[in-house]
Amino acid sequence: MKIENINNKYIIKHTMKTLLSLLVLPALLLLGCADNSSDLTSPVELINQQSSSPIFIQFPADLAEDFFGETEYSAEKLIKGKTGGMIKLDVIIPRPGNPLGDFEVHAKVIVQKNSFTANDNRTFTVSLDPEYCMLNITPSPSTLDKQLIVDLYVKGIDASQINPDTFDFIFIGDNSDIMETESETLKFSVEANWFRVKGAEIIAPTDGTPPGARYAFIR
Repeated sequence: MKIENINNKYIIKHTMKTLLSLLVLPALLLLGCADNSSDLTSPVELINQQSSSPIFIQFPADLAEDFFGETEYSAEKLIKGKTGGMIKLDVIIPRPGNPLGDFEVHAKVIVQKNSFTANDNRTFTVSLDPEYCMLNITPSPSTLDKQLIVDLYVKGIDASQINPDTFDFIFIGDNSDIMETESETLKFSVEANWFRVKGAEIIAPTDGTPPGARYAFIR
């Protein structure tokens, strides 16, 4: 992983990183102790149980209380397997006088052509988690023959909390399976309070991607 500091902006360019080895072991230990019949484990609970592990980036309290309480921000699109397609989600919440500025989320999810049977049509949904910088994408990438490609830009959150050594974008499956992604760029700006990932894809193991639908920034 290469980190540069340009005009007070951290720019992180990476391909295969070591974060997977740090995250998979704690996840496997937790899964081994869990009841197989239990519901999905909160990703925050999973991370916080491991003091040495990175944590998820949380939305400010004013957003969670004032804007996300009764509103679900989501987008959906019917996509044909033969051609593939793209789902876009744009959220802009004005916050006059807030030192962090307006809150913005711009997400783009690409379903590659021939990711599923050519003549099939499937509805894909992208929704924003109400508490954390996390996308829920359905159907699960585990049902596809090719990985989804994810872009996510978030602005209006204090980026000084981000540690450039642990900042990353990961996939969280059912039962708290955690997988790293590789991307074209992974960047954040402390000065302008934004962070983004472009072209993120799950680094899938040889036995496939586990069921699940969550992609998240960790700091």
